[in-house]
Amino acid sequence: MENRDPIYVWWDIQSCRLPYGYEPLRVHVAVKSAMRNLGFFGPIDYVAVAVKGWSYGDTLYRIETTGFRIKREYAWQSCSMFIRNNISEWMHSHEPPAVAVIISCDKGLGSLVNRLRVEGFKTCIIYVPAFTSDRLISVPNFSLLWSDVLGNAPLVDPREYGLPLREVRAEAIYVHPSQKSVAVTVGMDLRVFDLIENRRVTLVGKSRRSCRKDSTNTRVIRYGASGKLFVCASNDGWVNIWSAESWHRLHTIYPLISSRWSPSKRVALAIAIRSNDSHVCYADTRGDVWVVELDGIDECKVSPSNKTARLLFRSSSIVTKLVNFSPDGRYILSADGDFKIRVNLFPKKPLEGAHEIQSICLGHKASITCIAFVWNSEVTQRFLSGSDDSTVRLWDISSGSLLHTCDISTMAEYIEVNESEPPAQVKVTDMCTIPNSSLAIVAIQRFPGILLLSCTTSISIKKVIHIPGDSFIPTSISLSGSMKLLWMVSRPSNPPVSKHPGVTRVKAMPCIEAELSSILGDDQIPGGTKLLEQLQGKVPTEDCRECSTRSHESGNV
Repeated sequence: MENRDPIYVWWDIQSCRLPYGYEPLRVHVAVKSAMRNLGFFGPIDYVAVAVKGWSYGDTLYRIETTGFRIKREYAWQSCSMFIRNNISEWMHSHEPPAVAVIISCDKGLGSLVNRLRVEGFKTCIIYVPAFTSDRLISVPNFSLLWSDVLGNAPLVDPREYGLPLREVRAEAIYVHPSQKSVAVTVGMDLRVFDLIENRRVTLVGKSRRSCRKDSTNTRVIRYGASGKLFVCASNDGWVNIWSAESWHRLHTIYPLISSRWSPSKRVALAIAIRSNDSHVCYADTRGDVWVVELDGIDECKVSPSNKTARLLFRSSSIVTKLVNFSPDGRYILSADGDFKIRVNLFPKKPLEGAHEIQSICLGHKASITCIAFVWNSEVTQRFLSGSDDSTVRLWDISSGSLLHTCDISTMAEYIEVNESEPPAQVKVTDMCTIPNSSLAIVAIQRFPGILLLSCTTSISIKKVIHIPGDSFIPTSISLSGSMKLLWMVSRPSNPPVSKHPGVTRVKAMPCIEAELSSILGDDQIPGGTKLLEQLQGKVPTEDCRECSTRSHESGNV
């Protein structure tokens, strides 16, 4: 006989977070399915506890759409405290054998769960193993892994709820200056492939947990110009410096000011490394740019002059793009949320702050997405910027003067748009310059190809290159300085509803004498099919069949 006792669910969103790309609409289905598998078929009441002021995007709205009641607390520890207090009150107004389901990693719940069992309630803990004690998961009647609960849930099409498909954060690709390795970020998942040893890289450090979090919680990465350093900033505020040769962790920059429990903790949004590896800078979510001075590099450690990062300068709004230092090391550029680019003169004593602003570049009317230097024997002191306002602009570094604006809105005719979508807006997604030339390569949102721009005293579109075959729209591009090979990454044209958003595609194109050639085949690309398997990921065949079936049922073939 089926158990029809009522089920009450408490979910601490902060300690049991959703994986990158996971559709929040699936959570209630996931929990319901897990309860049915345990033999409980009663009505379910859901409560989700979140931190007030924390940015969740549209996650809370989508969760609320499925019947969750959202409670907001002022701090991370308050979420756990709310759940404890709420369960204590719930016990006095409900009678056994109701079912209590707690989705949390709060180690202090053990005594409360034990009390629930003693009084005759059925209990279930859903947890993340890395952050939960063995004692907590041994107390309840049932304990389930959060990843298993989410992974076994059926797919959900947001359009059935009248909601649009979620925008997935664009993939990014970075190549070692000497093309010794290639790194791809897919959402917050970091994948690095060593082209010398022909294997996927495992980041090695003192703590296995911290290394695992770096690989699955990545926000931004950067190679140093010398090829010795690889810097990785995670979503929890840590910045780690790795050797790009041995892949051992050399130094960790600890989160500043904010504490582990603070809802406004600072996270690195962008990284810059000076060309001589003497300094690492990063910008945080409050618009502050920090600097760490490095005394030297060896295979054992990096010796920082001061373990605590120092404030380099402060921006009036969030820094959205921080590029590497200028090739001569004199300037550091940052783009902020006010659509302006700030050029700071890098001081001789950076730990005392960068107080001298060389120039402010004004002109963009939307978010600045990419910046690249034009630096050769004939042209110096200039850089390019791309934006969501459909323009690529050429600037003078020292004066901040706008030298030329190239409107790429004429590319709209090439952009892929579904009939149900509004007219496409041309947005520049990424850009890189070819060393020792005046040419730049530009990727455009929804455009299955790239642009080759000529940048001297003005900008002109020299060549439009379409990528043949199936629709490959680069979201990020990177050019190796020595091998002259352009690497590109793209989100695959899979069905829109998928359990595996971490699948991507990688392609490479030779750049011979400043001219782009044809796309390399899978067997011609450095690292071959092994590299592609490691960097691109795979979608199980059964998942493809399920996605395809749902697409046909909803009329999206």
